[in-house]
Amino acid sequence: MKNPIQSRRKNTLAYPENPFWEKTEVKIGKKTIKVAGGRHINADGESIDHSGIHIVKDVDENEFLKVYTKNIKAIFDLKPTAQRVLQYLMTELQKTPNADAIYLAWVGAESYFSEHDIQVSRASFHRALSELIQKGFLAESTRPNMFWFNPNLFFNGNRLSFIYEYRKTDLNNNTTNKLEENL
Repeated sequence: MKNPIQSRRKNTLAYPENPFWEKTEVKIGKKTIKVAGGRHINADGESIDHSGIHIVKDVDENEFLKVYTKNIKAIFDLKPTAQRVLQYLMTELQKTPNADAIYLAWVGAESYFSEHDIQVSRASFHRALSELIQKGFLAESTRPNMFWFNPNLFFNGNRLSFIYEYRKTDLNNNTTNKLEENL
């Protein structure tokens, strides 16, 4: 891209070529918004043009867990109790870095729920664990109250991206255009 020059407008640059073909980054408060386009190959092997918006927002640890569980709930259609148990599970996972299994007994969960003023009964806790197993978050271990967790869904890192792909369908001929958005 050729060098921009000062515009006639105050605090504005003018460009000899379209600057938006380059990645664009805008900082708004604690959020950084990155906008870019590109091409990728889909599962059917076809080349797809796309554009995307990637929003980076810094949040504290508690907010991080809430954002994670809220988005996971929406994607996997989790029931409210499963979402609460998932938040407890995430809290416990952060205490055990580099592990691939976790001990989840009612006694620990009851203490966590009581401490955070969350209403979950013992039976609801076990139903929520069953839902998390059904939906591929956990697998039961041969050891009592021990569960393997899906490393593709859980991690002990400090970054998290959710990618949503929206497909616009042409009702006349059923062709699909694709747009990826990072949230």
